[in-house]
Amino acid sequence: MPTPRIQILAVLSVVLAAGCGDTGAIDEACRSNADCQDTELCAAGFCGGFGVCEPRPESCDPDAENPVCGCDGMTYQNDCFADQAGVRLATTTACVCSDNSVCVDGQFCALDDSCSNPGFCAQPPESCDTASEPVCGCDGTTYPNACTAAQAGVRVSAQGDCECESNDECGASEFCDADVCDGPGFCALRNDPACVPEGEVTGCDGVIYESACAAAEQGIRDRPQ
Repeated sequence: MPTPRIQILAVLSVVLAAGCGDTGAIDEACRSNADCQDTELCAAGFCGGFGVCEPRPESCDPDAENPVCGCDGMTYQNDCFADQAGVRLATTTACVCSDNSVCVDGQFCALDDSCSNPGFCAQPPESCDTASEPVCGCDGTTYPNACTAAQAGVRVSAQGDCECESNDECGASEFCDADVCDGPGFCALRNDPACVPEGEVTGCDGVIYESACAAAEQGIRDRPQ
């Protein structure tokens, strides 16, 4: 079981208060894991300063999903896994990431509405069904479905096969459409007869159009909401 942060802070307050008048008491506190046994971590409710040596959990629930951000900048599946790794918590939410390199091993930097904006470190699915619903990954690769893209640690840019990076790669009556403004997509008709106007949208060019259909006519994607 992970040690509750409130209990740690309560112990710290006693230790540090005692340390002001008793130099022996402050020796019970720690500044880093180096001050503790190999099976312990220097736990605290903050990244810097004194902590208290606490036993690292021997095991954690692999199904418990409650991402936390460690003081090492890595996202852990829950606070138990952070404690097991000997890492204090910076926040009780996932870390913001710029790319996969800043996530803990096995995770990827996920985000639904952009290929390049900061996202959050997430655990890829362990298994995927065989449904064939091709998606275009932000890496320009077509995947069988969104699940397999996530398994590969890749965000989804568009629903469908990857066909283009820009309008220049499509026909005169088409434009490069996608679910995001900054990723590859597929060539779609500018004047699609099946398009139904459903109210104003903001285009990826920053202009407000009366509908997604009107934006498409100008070869403009509509910005994700």
